[in-house]
Amino acid sequence: MKSIFSDNYENSQPLALKLRPTSLDEFVGQEKILGAGKILRKLIENKKLTNTIFYGPPGVGKTSLGEIISKELSYNFETLNATTAGVSDLKLVIEKAKKNLEYYGKKTILFLDEIHRFNKLQQDSLLSSTESGTIILIGATTENPYYNLNNALLSRVLVFEFKPLTNKNIEEILKRGIIYLKLDNIPEDLIEIIVSISKGDSRIAINYLELYGNIGKELDKEELLEIFSERKNNFHKEEDKYNIISAMIKSIRGSDPDSSVYWMGQLLNGGEDPRYIARRLTILASEDIGMANPEALLIATSALTASEKIGMPEIRIILSQVVIYLAISTKSASCYNAINKVLEDLKNGVIEKVPKHIDSTAYGYKYPHDYSNNFVIQKYSEKFGYYYIPGDNRNEKLIKEKQEKLWKINKER
Repeated sequence: MKSIFSDNYENSQPLALKLRPTSLDEFVGQEKILGAGKILRKLIENKKLTNTIFYGPPGVGKTSLGEIISKELSYNFETLNATTAGVSDLKLVIEKAKKNLEYYGKKTILFLDEIHRFNKLQQDSLLSSTESGTIILIGATTENPYYNLNNALLSRVLVFEFKPLTNKNIEEILKRGIIYLKLDNIPEDLIEIIVSISKGDSRIAINYLELYGNIGKELDKEELLEIFSERKNNFHKEEDKYNIISAMIKSIRGSDPDSSVYWMGQLLNGGEDPRYIARRLTILASEDIGMANPEALLIATSALTASEKIGMPEIRIILSQVVIYLAISTKSASCYNAINKVLEDLKNGVIEKVPKHIDSTAYGYKYPHDYSNNFVIQKYSEKFGYYYIPGDNRNEKLIKEKQEKLWKINKER
């Protein structure tokens, strides 16, 4: 018999939580990894799951699948969020997992949401317990793990990429919600707008369906369509997003501040995360400006830091300043070209041995600070003068002149 308290708790839960799938058969989407005979499904069904990273956008079922796995495998399920948890929280989970394994022979899954938020030391604290099997880690992240997790942790996990849900997936989830809420007369065009608004995120779709369930009977169809359409217009299709980003980057690279700030404004108006825009600007500051104006990277990095602490609408001003600054800045791709040449050589098998005089023994090494101008000619590799080629701009011309001057002084000795 349910108590009044359990009924109140259940009624207070958001619809998105109530509609969470409880089995693999109820799970919607990710057919490429979870369909019949696919690798992740096989690992779960054969009870062979190992440490894993779920990488993909929000609202595609990463957390729900973690819970399903714990039920399918009859494991304990612990959850932490890397934005609020620390090493002490991890230690408590690990100690509890050790006791469950020792006393009851029961394994523990640790679902660590937003794992990319953990710094290197925090990530390192996971290594021994994941390697020993004390816990089975399922890390969830919206960021590319190959850029945001350290190599030691990556070497111990499998990475599965989750894709945005298709319109068909969203429609299937909405049908379940309609049945649950007993909505018999929801307009078809309203469902189409909800599907469009969601952009592959089931949570957004369910939240708007729940909104309709709460106020739908109090408003006429035209009012509802106006409310929902306004949200729809604030979002752009995924392919449009990347086209707009491309237009912003190319406008900055082309030194057009007006077009640059316009396309950036479209991204913000479309609901894009300012942090994502700031990350792209930081990359551009090095790739397209680099040594022509080293301050550009500092300014872009400052905007990236600000975007972590300041949200809309104020962050728009900071991003506007950075976009305009980068657009009017002198351009150079010399740093971008240099590392690409290095990686291309390495890919083609050009791998040098470290010369004896600059290896860890430093036998025969000439200490530059013992010489005038803190410089002395000595060989550091076979490729001197090959990778970094100064660009044709004022700052890099000065760099080139300095290099030539140092070499001339030493040759005249």
